[in-house]
Amino acid sequence: MPPNLKIMEKSKIMKRLIYQTMHAVLSIVVALFFISKGYGKLNSEKLKPIEKNQIINTIIENNSYEAPVGYNIVMNTFKSSGFLDMISIIQILLGILILIPITRLIGLLALLPVIFNIFFMHVFFDNRIEHPSCINKSSFKLSSFNSSRVVPHPFDLGYEQ
Repeated sequence: MPPNLKIMEKSKIMKRLIYQTMHAVLSIVVALFFISKGYGKLNSEKLKPIEKNQIINTIIENNSYEAPVGYNIVMNTFKSSGFLDMISIIQILLGILILIPITRLIGLLALLPVIFNIFFMHVFFDNRIEHPSCINKSSFKLSSFNSSRVVPHPFDLGYEQ
């Protein structure tokens, strides 16, 4: 076998080994992330704080369920009804499936609806732009869908259409 073919074969083997290692590490990181977040939700008894004057001002006087009051009410309802516990158990089980190479694809595919649910709930419902854990939805113009306040787009020049 010519030396160039040996080098090419070794290069292919190294690339495959690097790919397999990166795949395994990324899978383990994703799995451990969802297992830890599910465990954290399952063991948390803490409800979101809601003050009486917030409820009166936002819901009764303004006839609005905008965040953070509406979000806190819904999350407290989810926690006390057991819905968040069910989501936590699903996250833990799917994280375990991702850790096992044979069931990794099933775990990832089943985790997709859970991820979409969490992401879109935060995008459309928890529309607190000033909150550091939220994405900057003003660039997507999504915050105006849920609230009475209008957030300007960063590229708006003030022209009316």
